[in-house]
Amino acid sequence: MERKIAKYITVLDFEVGRVFQYKIGEKGWNPDHESCEEFITNIGHRLKDCEWMVHEVAGIIKNELWFKI
Repeated sequence: MERKIAKYITVLDFEVGRVFQYKIGEKGWNPDHESCEEFITNIGHRLKDCEWMVHEVAGIIKNELWFKI
């Protein structure tokens, strides 16, 4: 199976309550876990306040559904 190249990293930063997306697929860089965490830290996020993932397709899906409980 061919390994896919990570082109974007999306960071959910709970400290500021925002979602950030960065293009990382330049020049064939397919980062490992430690490289991603180093990248996230270097751009100013704190790992203890974030969740992140790498993926191929850009964009954030925004769904405006509200449910009453």
